[in-house]
Amino acid sequence: MRIIKTIMIVDDEATVGEKVKSYLDNDELDIITANNSRQALELMEKGETFDLILIDTPMPCSDKAALFLMKPNSNLTTGGTDTFLQKPFTKEQLVNFVKGRI
Repeated sequence: MRIIKTIMIVDDEATVGEKVKSYLDNDELDIITANNSRQALELMEKGETFDLILIDTPMPCSDKAALFLMKPNSNLTTGGTDTFLQKPFTKEQLVNFVKGRI
């Protein structure tokens, strides 16, 4: 039996969120997109559970954009550079980033 993982992508640019969704789209992942943090919180308050959340954010101490990794209900340290994937990234970089964390 295959276990499906659920990932939420939070990005204020809808085209970026859809692009990330298309990069990750496969039969083992359920991808949900949110256009802002309010929408993401509403999904979580409704009882949606996620194995991984990717959030668009500036890099720490930088003005560069990146996807920030958050793993709900885990002890994942969120301060290290391994929790960020700097934009722009390739499909292969994104897939490897996510695979290494779910």
